[in-house]
Amino acid sequence: MNGCEQYYVIKQGDTLYKIAEMFNTTVENIIRLNSGIAPDNLRVGMRICVVSATFQPIRCPVGSVGYNINEGDTLRDIAVRFGTTVDAILDANPTLDPFNLPVGRRICIDRYVQDKPNCQTGNFYIIRQGDSLYKISQTFDISVSDILRLNPGINPQNLSVGDVLCIPLSLLPLEIVVNISEKRLAVYRSGSLYREYIIATGTPQTPTPVGVFEIVNKQIDPGGPYGSRWMGLSIPTYGIHGTNNPSSIGTAASNGCIRMYNEDVEALFSITPVGTTVRILP
Repeated sequence: MNGCEQYYVIKQGDTLYKIAEMFNTTVENIIRLNSGIAPDNLRVGMRICVVSATFQPIRCPVGSVGYNINEGDTLRDIAVRFGTTVDAILDANPTLDPFNLPVGRRICIDRYVQDKPNCQTGNFYIIRQGDSLYKISQTFDISVSDILRLNPGINPQNLSVGDVLCIPLSLLPLEIVVNISEKRLAVYRSGSLYREYIIATGTPQTPTPVGVFEIVNKQIDPGGPYGSRWMGLSIPTYGIHGTNNPSSIGTAASNGCIRMYNEDVEALFSITPVGTTVRILP
C-alpha cells in the first residue's frame, strides 16, 4: 500500500461495494491497492487503502458521469460506448494523455443522456432489468397504449436496459413533502400518502431551505456526491439527489440539498415529473 493517501477502517456491515460507492471508486481499484485482501472476509477494524496518488478517485460535476479506465480501453472505444467524442472526453479531462491511459484512472464524461429528454410531459423513466411495459404502466397509473403512443418505434418484447421512455402524466396529482426535523420525504398522490423515505438534510451551517418549490430539471447519473440521480429545485443550487456516502442518510450532513439512498432516489425520480411541487417543512 505504498503511496496511499487515504485509509478507511472497516465497520460492521461494510462491503467493498459500499466502500467503493462511498469514495467514488471501484471494487477493482480497492483490491488493486490492497494486495491479498479477501472481499468476502472483511474484518471489523481492518485498515485498507482507498485513495492513492496513482488512482485517486475524482468527483465528476453534475451533468457528467464518472468512468474507470479498464485494461485494453481506448478513448475511441469509450467515446463510442457513451455516445460522445474523443475531443469531448479530452476537454473534460485536460490532463489525460490519450496515448497512455492508466488502468484504474477515473475520468469524467459529459452526460450521455439528456437531463430533459424531448418528452412533452417532462416525465421520463429509465428501463431497468426485469421491466415490462405492463409493470411500468402499473407504476405510473397509466395504460400501456399511452406509453406506446409517446414512444413510437419501441418494441414491447425487447426493452433495452438503460433506454429512456417518455411517460404520460398520471391523472393523480403528485406532491413531495420534506420534513427536515424528522429526516423524512413523503410522496402524496391526491392527498394520500403514497411512499415515504429516510433522507439526509443540511447541516446547521448549511441548512436545507424551507418553503414551497418545484422540480425544474432532472439529471441521470450525475456522479460523485450526487449519486445516481439529481432533481433540481426552483431555488438555485439546491436539489434532491442520491449519494456516494450512504451512511449519512438519516442525519444532518448535506450542504443544504436533500440526500437519499441511490435506490430510493431512482424510484422517486421515475415517478416525479418536472413541475412537481416540493414542500419543505422545518
